[in-house]
Amino acid sequence: MGIFDFFKRDRGYEVHSLKFCEVGKDGKRDSRPESSLYNNARYVMPMMRITSRIARTVKMTLRFTDPNGEVNAFDFDAPLRLCENQLVSLPWWGSERGDSFKTVGLWKYELLDEKGELVICAHLDILPVEDLWDEQGWIRIESDFEFRNNDQEQTVIDDWGTERFMRPRYIAMRCQYSSLSNVEREITYDVEIRNEQTGKTSRFDHTVTLDPDGGWLQMCGWGSESGNTYAPGHYTYLLCYKGRQIGNGRFEVEKSPEQRGWIEPVALVFYFYNDENEMKDWLAFDCGLELLNGGVAKQLSFRANAYKYMMAGFQWHSIEAGHPLKLTFKIYLDGNLIYSCTRDRETSDPEPQGLFYEDFEISGIFWYERSNGTVDTFRAGRYQVNLYLETDELNEHLVMQRTIELR
Repeated sequence: MGIFDFFKRDRGYEVHSLKFCEVGKDGKRDSRPESSLYNNARYVMPMMRITSRIARTVKMTLRFTDPNGEVNAFDFDAPLRLCENQLVSLPWWGSERGDSFKTVGLWKYELLDEKGELVICAHLDILPVEDLWDEQGWIRIESDFEFRNNDQEQTVIDDWGTERFMRPRYIAMRCQYSSLSNVEREITYDVEIRNEQTGKTSRFDHTVTLDPDGGWLQMCGWGSESGNTYAPGHYTYLLCYKGRQIGNGRFEVEKSPEQRGWIEPVALVFYFYNDENEMKDWLAFDCGLELLNGGVAKQLSFRANAYKYMMAGFQWHSIEAGHPLKLTFKIYLDGNLIYSCTRDRETSDPEPQGLFYEDFEISGIFWYERSNGTVDTFRAGRYQVNLYLETDELNEHLVMQRTIELR
């Protein structure tokens, strides 16, 4: 028996599987090959996985039967080439109107060889498109999420489009949508609001009636009248349906003046010196003139074993006048606490006519004294100062930290 007779008996190819994908009229795939599609599919293209030991064109027939028993078939030429387990596209069938596969159920597909013998049989499960729409939450989100803050009487505090809130009471969300349903539907969505810093997540559900013409989808406000539900931080708002996320947005909650201690921290710096004149010059020129011109106190560089005295300076801006402050400086050397002092102050008028030194405070002076009464210089090491703030609302709140290396 010659090799040609062997191919005639054996076909010279083997089809391992037959799956299906939806395509447009240009044959471009709209889905991955699978065994189920929806009854709004425009064109269905079978995909065969084949191993071929021949390189020639063969005649094939594709026959398919719908769930009602109606049969369609067409012949085509299949140009085969040597391949192993390759995915090959077959001719597609359907209509641009998407009404060729309206019949829900199992469609039987048979691939026949040039002799009319069965090569492979597979079934395509056509599902109602409502199953797809239900999986997708019945809507397409057409805009970014917008947020609003209102009280329990629905009085607007921060209107739609606000991205940053301060002590919000109830935050609501809205977005534009197009409906996947041609009738009104009552749908319950799940909402998750997650603080990205703490991971704390609040969850609730809300039922809405979808308009087939689309419009604005609005979720009810979530929070409390006290304004304490949302801690400061960045939040992610997740809109879900049956455990599947269908949209998300972000907003930020800022610290209120009370939560910030009624001040805006600006700078915390070390200063090392040898006599009182150096210290006064630093306060008057390096700090004073800089602050008077609206600048920021700068951290200067220092070297080890060259200075006898040390202090720290803290610069801030007052948010509102008349609030008592307790400022605590804690200074460490290589991680060990070596000095601490507290200063009592009061916030000043934040208007620019206030004198520059109203929002600047220095720590006490620290030095190392030998047993004979002389002052030692500061050795090499890692010096760190932490500034803590205490107000009527806050208790020893860490505001700023500065580290400097002496070498």
